[in-house]
Amino acid sequence: MIEDLFSMAGKICVVTGGSSGLGSYMAQGFLEAGAARVYITARSEEKLKAKAAELSSIAAGDCIALPGDLSTLEGVNALAATLCDKEPHIDVLINNAGLGLGSPIATMKAEDWDRTMDINTRSPLFLTQALLAPLKARATVDDPSRVVFISSVAASGVFPNVLAYSSSKKILEHLTPQLALALTDDFIRVNAIAPGRFYSEMTRGAWQDPEAESFKAELERIPAHRYGDMEDMAGVAIMLCSRAGAYFSGEVLNLDGGFRLRH
Repeated sequence: MIEDLFSMAGKICVVTGGSSGLGSYMAQGFLEAGAARVYITARSEEKLKAKAAELSSIAAGDCIALPGDLSTLEGVNALAATLCDKEPHIDVLINNAGLGLGSPIATMKAEDWDRTMDINTRSPLFLTQALLAPLKARATVDDPSRVVFISSVAASGVFPNVLAYSSSKKILEHLTPQLALALTDDFIRVNAIAPGRFYSEMTRGAWQDPEAESFKAELERIPAHRYGDMEDMAGVAIMLCSRAGAYFSGEVLNLDGGFRLRH
């Protein structure tokens, strides 16, 4: 029973921002859980292809690199068109690609605000829209397709100098139940994951020196006393996108080791 509950056997998955960090963790998890194909996207073609080759080598399924720029609607539509040409159906769409710019209000630039909103909110919304046909194609009441937005603990807390980032993630969390309701009759379940501190490129500056006093102090402030890792992120993504999570709809799952409890 447990193997069937958390199996991704035969699934076709798309993970944006999949060349490193949280995206690569989820892509690896899907492949190890039996996914047939996992498409990962990112702007850096060289890095993306290297990650696809690495992940393909550890599981029976294929990890396929699809380079692209999701900061524009043209890039979103180009990626969607490529996916629709390759796959008649898609079972899982993970909207993970994002931007984490930060600055004090006194120096924040309008173009940085717009760029953050474009990548973190507009692109995932319209990529989902552009992929509705393949997401609907094989979805059933017993085996719905899944769309997952990757939010952040910054959406539910107040942190200095991340106005655009935290606001964009709050929008994603508000979109989640609205889209879940809009797509429920098409058997597409929409949920979100809000990670806390994980080992990723976005947080590299904080963890790259594990002996730094600032890093040790941060671990003390996190109730779990550690950063999240691949198994933490992959485990929740697999749960949401397998039979185990088929009854979740419109939810935001906080995956933060209790981080928000002290903020």
